Amino acid sequence: MIAAMMVAAVCANAQKSLIPVGGFGLMPKVGLNVSQVSGDHTKFKAGIAAGIEGQYQINEWLGLSAGLMYEQQGSGFEHSDYKLKTEYINVPILVKFYVVKGLSLNVGLQPGFMTKGKFGDSNEIDVKDDLNTFDFSMPFSVAYEFPIGLSLEARFTDGLTNVFKSDNNSWWKDADKNKNQILQLTVGYKFAL
Repeated sequence: MIAAMMVAAVCANAQKSLIPVGGFGLMPKVGLNVSQVSGDHTKFKAGIAAGIEGQYQINEWLGLSAGLMYEQQGSGFEHSDYKLKTEYINVPILVKFYVVKGLSLNVGLQPGFMTKGKFGDSNEIDVKDDLNTFDFSMPFSVAYEFPIGLSLEARFTDGLTNVFKSDNNSWWKDADKNKNQILQLTVGYKFAL
């Protein structure tokens, strides 16, 4: 009951996004990915993220968005210059809850499709055959939309599927326990259609 009362209070005090109720909007965006594959002795590596997001505003405090993002992901390794470098086309689908004017808390699901997989230091080898080409994850984010249309977002995406195939003799130990983890910071420009 307390949780329901809190949600009702937030919804009652929430204000509009930049998109009018019943309207659509688009937002090109670009940013930085800091990613790793979960597991022992891995560390974060940096990459870029770029794409576009469309949004439908259901009411003053609730929106639904879907995007198409190119993202560089992968992982570094402790005490080594070796890196796993992967590239994905991700499709984030988010429910956006506007808690105060311009500020939204977002949660959803994200299917992803790997387009490239390399491993090494200066001499990289193609390891795409050792990786699952489909990735499924759950993004959580907080975003702020300025009245001029500028939008800043911090997103954490937690992988739900294995990065490495476990049905072969993969060179990656514990291949069934490693998932993508991404912290993403983006800037975009949202405009109503």
